Amino acid sequence: MRNHSFFVQQPPLFSINWLEQIEEAMLRILEEVGIAVVDDAALERLSALKFQIKANRVFLKRKFVLEFLDAERKARGDKFAEGPQPISPEGFQIRLSVHDYPRHLHDIATDKIVPLTTERLIEAAKLVDVLSSRGIVSSPPGCPADVPPSLQPVMQYWVGATFSRQGRQPVDPKWAVALPYVMEMAEVLGNPFRQLNIWVFSPLTLGGESLRCAMKFKDRLSSVRVSDMPSVGCTAPINIGDAFALAAAEVIGSAILIKELFELPVKWRMQLCPIDLRTMAMVLGTPEAFLLALANSEVNAYFHGTRWYPAAADFHTNAKLPGAQACAEKASLMTVGALLGARRFGAAGTLSLDEVFSPEQLLYDLEIKDHVQRLVQGIDGDCLPERCLQDVSLAVKEGSFAALDSTLKAYRQIYWHPKLFSRQFLAAWEKEGAKTIRQKTHKMIRELLDQHEYRLEDELQKEIDRILARAKAELV
Repeated sequence: MRNHSFFVQQPPLFSINWLEQIEEAMLRILEEVGIAVVDDAALERLSALKFQIKANRVFLKRKFVLEFLDAERKARGDKFAEGPQPISPEGFQIRLSVHDYPRHLHDIATDKIVPLTTERLIEAAKLVDVLSSRGIVSSPPGCPADVPPSLQPVMQYWVGATFSRQGRQPVDPKWAVALPYVMEMAEVLGNPFRQLNIWVFSPLTLGGESLRCAMKFKDRLSSVRVSDMPSVGCTAPINIGDAFALAAAEVIGSAILIKELFELPVKWRMQLCPIDLRTMAMVLGTPEAFLLALANSEVNAYFHGTRWYPAAADFHTNAKLPGAQACAEKASLMTVGALLGARRFGAAGTLSLDEVFSPEQLLYDLEIKDHVQRLVQGIDGDCLPERCLQDVSLAVKEGSFAALDSTLKAYRQIYWHPKLFSRQFLAAWEKEGAKTIRQKTHKMIRELLDQHEYRLEDELQKEIDRILARAKAELV
């Protein structure tokens, strides 16, 4: 028995004509408005490189930008096409990842949002580690709020590596003072840190801590990555095409400047985001966010000269507590994303965008993941006459198909059995104590924590302990 994937084909959101108009607007923005560079060292270097500068704004001529784009597109095979893209899902297996940004925790004992202290982060990392067998692929799920900001990334990395088998990947260093210690831990753990993100501030502003980090440690990097997060209607125009023109201008223009400044390979990507103009809060995990994610993929592919990824894996929610809103938003977005071909979704167990980590929501998200995974797995409609006749004859004799060997052999491929959701009749549920999903979830969390047994190798533990101790002495 072999199931066939269930998926849908996404048509393009943009015509070639629209994309060409976005490019034209982008070229005019860079030539006539320019990019503000708010870093004196970078501005001085760009001036020495003979860029056109007025006050702190750097202007890029159309010919120069087109030459850059032409080289980028040719390097990637110039494969962009307007029509629907082929879907090739990586099997049925859907995986989830947690985010390392939360500084708060939903405490199941009090049902309150509390600071994510180091002790609580350790417990959360243990839970994520145990759940790696169910498709969780990253750690740690937050940043400790009880240590000074400069020390937080170092402590966060130490917790992840110490208590999770997937915690060896470097975390976001966030601060220039923390970066050397994160780099040193990464070397010890066998995952050298060679690339940094440089964030562009919308609209059209290059500067800040990420640029300072990259400039200070550029000799230790092999590449840099440039990105932005303009919000439609706030830091970018309300019209989607116009917003993409601005995003393209600030990212591509900054990529050109960074390439000249650093003399390193530069990766770049624009990322339009939605915002609630009533509250001024970014609202990922909404229908608008999902549609923008699809659009981001298509527009980035046009400028890079690649095929566009016809899916999205936005799995956020703005719900502050686990429950109806979070589950509804996450389930709907994962379902449509998986049907379009996505197989990895981030922000598992994360609430309030990326402010709160919730062990309870993490278990709900895993249940949603398994539910959606069974959906996209599809069904097999084959019929073998001999097999069919044999089963029908036996079932007539036995009075049911439930006891047949063929049913025992194949039923797990047909039916998914949830770990939390109830599928009983009311009487059976009441007879077993009428336990709510929350009660079952809280009990499961405690049981999972009791199963944690991972230990980092002694020599590696001693090395990262030493680095953490030095960071505490020098940064606090």
